Amino acid sequence: MQTELPQILTVSELNSNIKLLIEENFRFVHLIGEISNFKVHTQSGHFYFTIKDESSQISAVMWKTRNANLLFTPEDGMQIVVKGRVTVYPARGNYQVEVWEIRPQGAGELQVRFEQLKQKLFEEGLFDEEHKKPIPAYPENAAIITSRTGAVLQDFIRITERRYPLLKIYLYPATVQGSGAAETIIRALKDIEKLSRSGELPKLDCIIIARGGGSVEDLWPFNDEKLARTIFAFKIPIVSAIGHEVDYTICDFVADLRAPTPSAAAELITPNIKELIENLDKFSYFCRSFVQTKLENLRNSVREIQGSYYFNRPKDLILNFYQRLDELSRGITGITNSRVRELKSGVKYFKQTLHHISPENNLKKGYAIVRKKVEIDELRLQFDFNRIVTRAAGLKKDDDVEIRFFDNKKEARIK
Repeated sequence: MQTELPQILTVSELNSNIKLLIEENFRFVHLIGEISNFKVHTQSGHFYFTIKDESSQISAVMWKTRNANLLFTPEDGMQIVVKGRVTVYPARGNYQVEVWEIRPQGAGELQVRFEQLKQKLFEEGLFDEEHKKPIPAYPENAAIITSRTGAVLQDFIRITERRYPLLKIYLYPATVQGSGAAETIIRALKDIEKLSRSGELPKLDCIIIARGGGSVEDLWPFNDEKLARTIFAFKIPIVSAIGHEVDYTICDFVADLRAPTPSAAAELITPNIKELIENLDKFSYFCRSFVQTKLENLRNSVREIQGSYYFNRPKDLILNFYQRLDELSRGITGITNSRVRELKSGVKYFKQTLHHISPENNLKKGYAIVRKKVEIDELRLQFDFNRIVTRAAGLKKDDDVEIRFFDNKKEARIK
């Protein structure tokens, strides 16, 4: 009897048979489990990780062509649900799950991506209060980035006109939903910055990025990382007014001010002009009352000072000084009058004395004054009236003389 020899297979043939058997019987599987040993190949970009539960585990791979569409990055410890094919890697004889789809268990994919970006930017400090720029209390110019046709714009204008009509609003229309919306908003911010630098726009006090409510998918453009970084680096204060009060986006965290709704943003950036007028009236009344009270207190203080002894003491001293001056003046006047009288009397006496001894008075008594005639030059004769002759010896024969009498004078010659 002939014995049939067993078929001898190579390792590659065996692995190929196993691969065929497994892959034909397990077309697609859905697995739930926890990610472990997650790695991203630095060159190819493929994901390699392990899916495990309490008592077992299986290797998994997700090619770059498929993981490029993921909205989040898987992490160790994350509970996931995957859809994939069971395959065999012949080189090692290992079977694995080739993952086609992956989603977080218990939380949506977008929520996971949101939390991951939020944590990343938080750790970088983009949410820190120290970076928040203040919104001016009394803005003059503001730009709003929103849809031109939505109700958001009309509500915003209506509220600002009611509350603070002094504010000038400049619209920069942008797409606020769907693919490319984030890029549109980024472009709007850059254009506004360029227009402000060139002077085509006045100096803006703030910029409002606004959108009405919607689903997570509708609001997703406002969770864009590039948009968040653009807002953070912007020099003009930015207000995020996206969705409803319960909706939060990355823009809300990175902006300088978060408004629960676009309408709330209009109220947050503007003062109430009615309250301002009321406050001004109160302040004006307070100022008037304060000034009136202050003036009345000052008047009372002046009255008290005017009536005080020490205030009047200098005045009394001055009056006493005036009185003393009057007394001194009277004394000086008396002394002066007395002296004047004495001087007058003396003058009269000297006048009389001079009269008695004056030459004219002696001439009346019969005396005469003889002056010698002196020849000055050959042309004429003159009298030297300083040459009064007082002695007979002062004259000689033929001297010419002038004799002065009381009533006249005569010329004579000595014989």
